[in-house]
Amino acid sequence: MKIFFIYLFYNIIAIFLIVTNAYAYLDPGTGSFILQAIIGFLAALSAGVLYYWTKVKNFFLKLFKKNNKDEKTDN
Repeated sequence: MKIFFIYLFYNIIAIFLIVTNAYAYLDPGTGSFILQAIIGFLAALSAGVLYYWTKVKNFFLKLFKKNNKDEKTDN
């Protein structure tokens, strides 16, 4: 498995070091499409993080709330 990651690492480095001409044209519509895709991805990512963050936060709030009740009954 280690050999696979070494091979993968060298291939990724080779891909970024080999430079060729693309002979491509990006019009303004393509740039706005790429920008919209990036903004949409960031919005979806933040919504997902916020959704799971509230679940994790509520779990820990419930966990510590139970512990505080247990401490009060012990005294």
